[in-house]
Amino acid sequence: MLRALREQWWRLHRRWHGAATAQAIDLQYEGQTLESVFSDIYARGTWGRGDDGYFSGSGSHDAAITDSYVRAVRSYLRSMPGCPRVVDLGCGDFHIGAQLVSAAGSYLACDVVGALIERNRSHFAGLGADFRQLDIVADALPRGDVAIIRQVLQHLSNAEIAEVVPKLHVYPRLIVSEHRPVGLFVRANRDKPHGPGIRLRQRSMVDITKPPFGFAGHRSRVLHEVPQLGGVIRTTVYERR
Repeated sequence: MLRALREQWWRLHRRWHGAATAQAIDLQYEGQTLESVFSDIYARGTWGRGDDGYFSGSGSHDAAITDSYVRAVRSYLRSMPGCPRVVDLGCGDFHIGAQLVSAAGSYLACDVVGALIERNRSHFAGLGADFRQLDIVADALPRGDVAIIRQVLQHLSNAEIAEVVPKLHVYPRLIVSEHRPVGLFVRANRDKPHGPGIRLRQRSMVDITKPPFGFAGHRSRVLHEVPQLGGVIRTTVYERR
């Protein structure tokens, strides 16, 4: 019994220490613009390094995570009536988006990092996608039939997410992916500073339907789920009622 209690204490201690460390890393970006924050993350290789310096992390490159996601999203896009206009909000290095373009009528890929958008525009010139620099917190969102927001909100503060969520009503459909913990003592939408970290070590995740965000008016269902880092990356489809 005593041994079990000690092990549980150490698990909690490691989790708390990890959460505190992640928050300390995020806090170094306090007061910076989102473009400055994410430009620095790519420059430092915080999420890893690609051949040309841009790498959006294992969640965008690990085939065990991405292959089934791409299949699920392609299938969903092809099930939509007509040829959907897709808006990718936070396209990153476009390793995922490049595999979805063929399932769309048009594909607009947006990111806050201007240099990354220029790189994508050059690197994927023959693919038929359009690229635009966009700050989803400060800027108006482009119209489309469906928006993809893949592991983007989890890097923002609650105040920033609260600026984004009301603007999402412009889309009849959303495909939103967020990293979530599993097990007990999970609470949605614990706050964090913007930065490279996520809420997983806080036993939390972003859920746009729950306080303080309250996104409503759309039906939701889970489209895809895959385990990673002791949690799951869950992709939820929201469809306007």
